[in-house]
Amino acid sequence: MVTGKVEATLQELESTDFSDMHLRVGETLLVQPMASTEAESFSVSFIGAHSPSSFLTTLPSVGEKSIWVIPGSRFKFRVLHGMYAYAFTSRSLRAHSRPYPYAHFSIPDDIKFRQIRNSHRLDTRLPVEIVRANGLRTLAIMRDISLHGAKLEMTGILDEVGEQVVLTIPILLPETTDNLTVLATVCNCSDLARSISTGRFIYGVSFVTQTEEGELLLQHFINHLLAEKLA
Repeated sequence: MVTGKVEATLQELESTDFSDMHLRVGETLLVQPMASTEAESFSVSFIGAHSPSSFLTTLPSVGEKSIWVIPGSRFKFRVLHGMYAYAFTSRSLRAHSRPYPYAHFSIPDDIKFRQIRNSHRLDTRLPVEIVRANGLRTLAIMRDISLHGAKLEMTGILDEVGEQVVLTIPILLPETTDNLTVLATVCNCSDLARSISTGRFIYGVSFVTQTEEGELLLQHFINHLLAEKLA
């Protein structure tokens, strides 16, 4: 039975090239040393690529202290981007401490991916009001949005994963201005230690079933954002 589940999972994976991920500068990647299966994962930021030889990221860090990357070491990378989750292995080429801490990694030969979301997420920078599970109100910046969820940036802690919150989203359209109230579930959050050190707490929320009118308004708003992006 276990073998069947593993084979089914592997069949869902597809292969792609590094350039086809279309990573953006500043995008977060999870990196884990392959020397040990129990090694801790760290968050790094994508800086850019010297295609076809290498790509650059910030150095992993604990608090404000960077972790040195030994040339020749192998690492496993994971990244969530758009509708997909990607995974690949890469070898460290060299690291630098100046003008800022960063590292070069080899461009991977093969990248596995699978779809994890039902719709594309569009970048935004919308102020939203949140009513927490305990009834307290707070503000956040909505960094992206889709029909099924959003990413929120805050200056403090929101709620535990699994808790439900109420979002009030400003809908700004050429023909109307309205507020959309959405019930949402907290489904993930950024690393707490890193969030405390940077003062930026990132949460992913998924929208709970809305009214038909609310769904139509959200669809219209997302279509408007997409049209602006493609213009």
